[in-house]
Amino acid sequence: MLTISLICNLGMSTSILVNKMTAYTKEKGMEIDVDAMPFDKMGDRINKTDILLIGPQVRHLLKKIQAEHGDKVPVIQVMNMSHYALAKAGEIFEEAYREYIQKTN
Repeated sequence: MLTISLICNLGMSTSILVNKMTAYTKEKGMEIDVDAMPFDKMGDRINKTDILLIGPQVRHLLKKIQAEHGDKVPVIQVMNMSHYALAKAGEIFEEAYREYIQKTN
């Protein structure tokens, strides 16, 4: 099962994306574990995350997260701002999943 973590300020705005991404991947016949939270609340989840998506409002965390977890998490990327704002979970997922496939195959 693919584990995706969405990071934002408080975990609220990304919770909409969690529901939409779950529905999108279910329609594609994929089972994923996706959750949203503030970065400082991730705890052990970071150790099992395959794709870490960062909300545009906290994109300043990208370099820190890459430095601390880039060797453990195959895909770390900032979500496209317009896709994020319009809650286009399918587009966000597909972009990250393409990179995941490239890095893990």
